[in-house]
Amino acid sequence: MSQRFHTVPIKANLSNEEFLHEHVLASKPVVIKGALTTWNAMKWTPASLKTKVGTRPVSYRTENGPKTAPFGELVDSIFSGAADAPYLRNINVAEQLPELVEDITPEPIYSRDNWRSHALMPSQWPVAVKKNAYELFVSRAAASFPYLHIDYWGMSGFFAQLCGEKEVILFPPDDAPNLYPTAKDPLVSEITNFDDLDGHRFPKLKDARQHRVTIGPGDLLYNPAWWHTTKTTQTAITLIWAYWNRHEWTHLLAAVRAVGLRGRLLLAPYLKFVGLCNRYAPRTVAA
Repeated sequence: MSQRFHTVPIKANLSNEEFLHEHVLASKPVVIKGALTTWNAMKWTPASLKTKVGTRPVSYRTENGPKTAPFGELVDSIFSGAADAPYLRNINVAEQLPELVEDITPEPIYSRDNWRSHALMPSQWPVAVKKNAYELFVSRAAASFPYLHIDYWGMSGFFAQLCGEKEVILFPPDDAPNLYPTAKDPLVSEITNFDDLDGHRFPKLKDARQHRVTIGPGDLLYNPAWWHTTKTTQTAITLIWAYWNRHEWTHLLAAVRAVGLRGRLLLAPYLKFVGLCNRYAPRTVAA
């Protein structure tokens, strides 16, 4: 593989200590095998989901704005492979499909000590961040996430693949100058197609370090606050949640500096809390 293209390591029986030192502190992604074996969600099928939450109305995003439909109808459309099937993304499980919460417990040890959901965290949160948010994504084969992006406020993330397969494309955060961030939102790239690239429009992309990995049922991908997007290779169900601990502290401060004084005022309660946690919390990722 050339210097431009890189793989993501895949590891089984990964200890929490190895995860901390080789991936969190090194800011390197990894796919972890065997982290989701206790989840009932690994038994989800379209039929079982329809039995549990099929009649639940779900609000979801479309190009023409938000829409609402029974979850069972949406699942049928996606798994039938219909060309007009929606891409369900960022569905907050606790808010919209609460019956499924029990199936995604206990939390994998690698993300168990998540400051984002700490009981003492201030109730006023920065934009696009919610406590205890586990987001469901359901997509048909050949569907792609609409854009390459990096998450708000330096958050790391976990991708739990429950059904089907998904290819994840990642770039390190310091490759941002080569990824053509949009003028409207510097966290989103102008590039939408990585398989048929317009080299004349995006010549600097050749200098970016692109990482690709395909995750299948039972895989847990750790994304250490890198740029990322996905392509669904087999109709997929994925659960994603954001993560902060002391090791994301420098990412957060860099993001706050980037938005200036107004951002610092907005985040003041959060920064105070995280500063205290960073000072007194145990030096581990999970208890």
